[in-house]
Amino acid sequence: MFFSSSSTPKRAVAGLLIWLLVVGMVFSLAPKLDDVTTNETEEFLPAGAESVQALELRAEKFPSGDGIPALVVFSSRGDIASKNEAVESFTKIARSTAAPEAIQSVLSPGDSLAANATLNSEDGSTSMVVVTINGLPSNPPFQSAVEWISERASEAGGELKDPEGQVVETAVTGPAGIIIDAVKVFGKIDVAITAATGLLVLVLLLLIYRSPVTAIIPLLVIGSALSLAQAIAALLADNFDLPLNGQVTGIMSVLVFGAGTNYALFIVSRYREELVSQSDKWLAMRSTMSRVGPSIAGSAGTTVVAMLALTFSSYGSFRSLGPMLAMAIFVVLLSGIFVMPAVIALCGRWVFWPRPLIQSHSLSDSGVWRRIGQLVVRRPLLIFSITMIGIVVATIPAWSIKPSHNFLAGFPDDMESKVGYEMLAESFPPGRLAPTEIYIVASEPNILTAAVEIDDLTARLANMEDIVSVTGPTRPAGRPVNSGGYLEQGGGRFVSPDGSTARIDVVLKGDPYSTESLATIVTIRAILSSTEFPTLLAPYTLVGGDTAIESDTKAAIDADVRWLAPVSLIAILLILILLLKSIVAPLYLVFSVIVSFGATFGLSVFAFQEIFGHSGVAYQNGVWMFIFLVALGADYNIFVMSRIRESVNEHGIRQGIAIAVGRTGGVVTSAGIILAGTFAVLTTLPLRDLFQLGFAVSLGVLIDTFIVRALLVPSMAAILGEWSWWPRKTGRTTEIPVKSS
Repeated sequence: MFFSSSSTPKRAVAGLLIWLLVVGMVFSLAPKLDDVTTNETEEFLPAGAESVQALELRAEKFPSGDGIPALVVFSSRGDIASKNEAVESFTKIARSTAAPEAIQSVLSPGDSLAANATLNSEDGSTSMVVVTINGLPSNPPFQSAVEWISERASEAGGELKDPEGQVVETAVTGPAGIIIDAVKVFGKIDVAITAATGLLVLVLLLLIYRSPVTAIIPLLVIGSALSLAQAIAALLADNFDLPLNGQVTGIMSVLVFGAGTNYALFIVSRYREELVSQSDKWLAMRSTMSRVGPSIAGSAGTTVVAMLALTFSSYGSFRSLGPMLAMAIFVVLLSGIFVMPAVIALCGRWVFWPRPLIQSHSLSDSGVWRRIGQLVVRRPLLIFSITMIGIVVATIPAWSIKPSHNFLAGFPDDMESKVGYEMLAESFPPGRLAPTEIYIVASEPNILTAAVEIDDLTARLANMEDIVSVTGPTRPAGRPVNSGGYLEQGGGRFVSPDGSTARIDVVLKGDPYSTESLATIVTIRAILSSTEFPTLLAPYTLVGGDTAIESDTKAAIDADVRWLAPVSLIAILLILILLLKSIVAPLYLVFSVIVSFGATFGLSVFAFQEIFGHSGVAYQNGVWMFIFLVALGADYNIFVMSRIRESVNEHGIRQGIAIAVGRTGGVVTSAGIILAGTFAVLTTLPLRDLFQLGFAVSLGVLIDTFIVRALLVPSMAAILGEWSWWPRKTGRTTEIPVKSS
């Protein structure tokens, strides 16, 4: 009754009107999506992590006007004098009245000996000017200031040429430059993805059904579901402080279009079959939904459960994206159960216009998928063995994965902040681009009473092999100063204005985003935990900086994976047990999605590192691949196994499996191609991390469609026979021989 709520004209019209009313009401109440999106990276960091606490402490104890620094890089491989002249020219205009009001301060190499040593490379070929900007990066004045800085730097460098005629290269990087570039990229993601995905789905549906009505109806229903989901997401972000950015809304669009189109294909395909034997379009839809409704609900349920599990993650990106995507899939499920059937039934046979798709031979058992089904049930053990050997081989490259923790590495090569970062990396020690900060905090304003302990700690850190330099209150230039005169000799900038906190800056030897540097953070924290400050009351220490943030992010992801993987699999297993009313079949279905993920992950790692030449695989992408592939991989298995059970009751085990594979082959292939295509849209974006996610999920869906669903699952069902449905039995006990093709 629940799945056949659109089986009469009155119910269909009533359901459609209620849907439109709900969409209109929620849309009118929700704020604009752009007004609640954020690009502040702090919103997506691990909750309560030490590095996040360090960020908060720095804002409180070392506010520096709460500005965000932009590093303006000048580089010349020829005449260093030309480069220095460009730096002086830029510094002068950046400090003039013509500069934007958002610019708070400018630190240039010529300001002092210390600045000269810090802001110039050892060979003198590269310099940087630190421009601190006030305000929020999402506000226009901040963005305008960064753009103004970039233009003036380019002009200063372009006016001068070295003896070889080369213009002095300039670029804006650092926190301000990186944030603005991220805002530009993420700000375009949602619109670009929605438009590209909608167009792709329309083209594929036209190619599959060659009917404009069949193509347009799903798009209209899915479009309304996406609008409702985005409006609800805006309400959740506005009222419950859930962070939302362009990446979240972009992935939501892809998932809604992909899942919604799959549900539409399942309904249309079965509706076509029912209309062959049932002339009444309403009774045909009633029968359709009674058969495919539970499968759609089960498919959506596995995805919702997998996404909801992310709500309890410690990593902020998982915690924010999970509930948003779960909500979106639930909205699509409602549209698939109540709205899609109503609209299709109201159109009746006209849904297939202009092609007369309702033909008796459309249900014939001939075709490539039926022949594949016959092959599988005649040689199930052989097919299973060959398939598993291929899957195991495909997983091998996964062991050679190079994890990437550098967010900037995912930017396009021509993006200014990345260009500037690479210019600095060529001339400065890698660790200087992202120094690690250690904070020693006391409950009273007497931090320098522990100067001896702080200096001993500084010396211990400086002697570590993985550290290039250490500066702090007692060693402001990296070497000891006379005791008692720390503040007068430059140490004051390492002590908070209230005297309660000391900061030690550490420059790591290697790439600050490498696995080795992340391990160094763990070592530094171990040293701090064993260091005592007897003269201080209730002291504590914090380690911050970009490397510490990535170290905490890795630790949070590792901790999440340890419980997220088993919980997600157990939850999906329980849903399959409830849906199929069996224990054995759900077990090997879960096994199939696990090995499918392994093959996809291995092939993806090989493609990223050997074919596309990526420096590594974004660390968090492994989790996203697992969640998406496990949840979406179960979808087709549910649909196929539900049809296998139905056919087995009529034709026996092996004949029923062959018929089910033949009957579902076309629709599942179409659904798989569309779902893979929607995620493939992510590969068109100028961000490595989203490219990798889109490629991997697309590949995984195709593996599920053409290998797991067509070969692996049917072969396991044929091998186990009646045991697949244990403890229940199928309705038929007489086996019908499999016909030879």
